[in-house]
Amino acid sequence: MGLGDWWRRLRKREDDEIVEHDLERQDQTEEERRYSSGDITAVEDDEFAARSEHEPSIEDANRLGEE
Repeated sequence: MGLGDWWRRLRKREDDEIVEHDLERQDQTEEERRYSSGDITAVEDDEFAARSEHEPSIEDANRLGEE
């Protein structure tokens, strides 16, 4: 197996993982996507920010920013 073959197999495996991940996220709600993103610190910070604005969730706080 040459370097080119190895590289093609690696890229195909990465592409397959991306497709699989997107298919899993397809059936998730927005809140589930935030928690499955893996950045727990950012999620906690978002929740704290929403509470400080007296909003029940970050989605509600974002709505205020969009209006």
